[in-house]
Amino acid sequence: MAINPIAKAGDTSSALPKPHVPHLGETVRVGPYEVMAAGTMYDLDDRFDDPNVVLVPLTDTFPGLIGQEYHIVYAALPDYGGVPDNWGEFLKENILPRLASGQKLLAFCVGSHGRTGVFLASLIALLESSEETPDPIVAARQRHCEKAVESFAQAQGVFALRGQPVPAHYRKSLHR
Repeated sequence: MAINPIAKAGDTSSALPKPHVPHLGETVRVGPYEVMAAGTMYDLDDRFDDPNVVLVPLTDTFPGLIGQEYHIVYAALPDYGGVPDNWGEFLKENILPRLASGQKLLAFCVGSHGRTGVFLASLIALLESSEETPDPIVAARQRHCEKAVESFAQAQGVFALRGQPVPAHYRKSLHR
């Protein structure tokens, strides 16, 4: 799947959010890397066939995978909830080194919106400067889905990684 083009780094005004489609493991750019993003509500059987992919379940529900060996980095987040206090540390210690070493990651929750969106936006917040990407949630919505990041608590977790307050417009547009 194509990523919506952005006129130049940091200019997000010309790129529209990517419309909602079934999320079957399409790649999403986060900094210099790519992460596959999916929702378990869709048929993902072929996405789990590659034993070289590191699975990053962001939910307690997990597809039945019998008879195969997988690498899993478990990071369950509550639906519509925020992130744990050690979220930044978790990403820096468990996710960024895997991306830097070239491992393929498949992050997923049920619909690939809230929890997967906060995962992607968090990586964008850590890997891209505020000058390059002023709003990591806008970037996640442009690159993945217009529904990425569903709650104010999730937005707080993303912007906390940059030591920034959540922009005021999210107070009205996100679930509380």
